[in-house]
Amino acid sequence: MVCTDTQENIMRNFDAIAALRGEGFRPELRALLDRVAIEPRFELFVRSDGMLQSGPDAVPEMARDNVVPLKTRAA
Repeated sequence: MVCTDTQENIMRNFDAIAALRGEGFRPELRALLDRVAIEPRFELFVRSDGMLQSGPDAVPEMARDNVVPLKTRAA
């Protein structure tokens, strides 16, 4: 899933208007959008849940190896 030119233009216009108010996209997101505009297929990957991520080695939402089960208290 890659943004079309129209969607990208709408997002850029929104960011420009928000920036006038001292708001707008975070610098990291703005940099990502700039890189994707240059090479759209370079850094965006579609995860199995349909969400986009900015790199192939991003940490999954839940790494099951890192989960420690809580002990239940005896009633």
